[in-house]
Amino acid sequence: MVDYRKICYPLITIIGIPVNIAAISILCRGKCGLSKCVTHYLVAMAVADLSVVVIEVLLYQINEIFRVLPALKYAPFCFVHYALCNVTLDCSVWLMVAFTFDRFVAICCTNFKSKYCTSKIAVAVIVTLCLGFTLKNIPFYFLYLESSAAYVHGYLMCWGKQTLPTSEMFEVFYWFDRLLSPLLPFFFIVFLNAMTVKQIVITSRVRRALRGRSNSENQRDPEMENRRQSIILLFTLSGSFLLCWMTTTLVFILTQCLYTDMETSIRLYQAQYVGTVVQLVSCCTNTFIYGVTQKKFREQLKSAVIYPVILVKGFLR
Repeated sequence: MVDYRKICYPLITIIGIPVNIAAISILCRGKCGLSKCVTHYLVAMAVADLSVVVIEVLLYQINEIFRVLPALKYAPFCFVHYALCNVTLDCSVWLMVAFTFDRFVAICCTNFKSKYCTSKIAVAVIVTLCLGFTLKNIPFYFLYLESSAAYVHGYLMCWGKQTLPTSEMFEVFYWFDRLLSPLLPFFFIVFLNAMTVKQIVITSRVRRALRGRSNSENQRDPEMENRRQSIILLFTLSGSFLLCWMTTTLVFILTQCLYTDMETSIRLYQAQYVGTVVQLVSCCTNTFIYGVTQKKFREQLKSAVIYPVILVKGFLR
């Protein structure tokens, strides 16, 4: 039987690292026609996705399959690494939530928009989320130390992400962790997008009615056109996130809420296996979404691709 992990995870690494580096470098130049607030969130999301690809996919998943870096199997490196995997995933997920909330405020809360949708607030939110989830995942170091370590020939070694301890304290922490990722983010993104769509529909009807009264139906509406790019970007990013995390979320809910026999448990395990791969694919999709939805991003990306060719031609002349 073919082990699809040997194909999927290297592909995610080969694609995910360069596309996220390209997104970071292009967005940091600030020439994509996006506000500084939006740019900060997109750059932070790209950095988080790049971290997931490197720490979770390359250093954990691929290392588990091909044993590229055996040193990561020894304590304390492996326990720190496991905790970092959780930090990067949490940051990647909640930065998407933060960006969705920012766009919700910009579209639905016009009175609050000028105070919240600013560069300083965006930086503060990003830093707070990253620091908060770093602190939140420190207990994972000790959880893995207790549940995944054993001495082999005098060396303390890790055996992978084994089942966590079953004491009440650990059980509460486990549920708290699952609640923060992916259950609450999934709910928040669905709810915020639903409210945003509702506000867009109401606003569009009102503006069409007002423009109809002024007999200017055929004229362009600059305000709606300016908001269109932001709305398309929001819905494509959040839609991609929801699709990629849907399997993992549903499997977790079914596992916790339903009584399962052996056959069902095996099928849920297989679904979780697929869900993990698809979930990690989400770290590669954002750059392609920027390219599809943002004309200026495409232009910057094209210039970045062509520039080395121009340099080589100039050198050869």
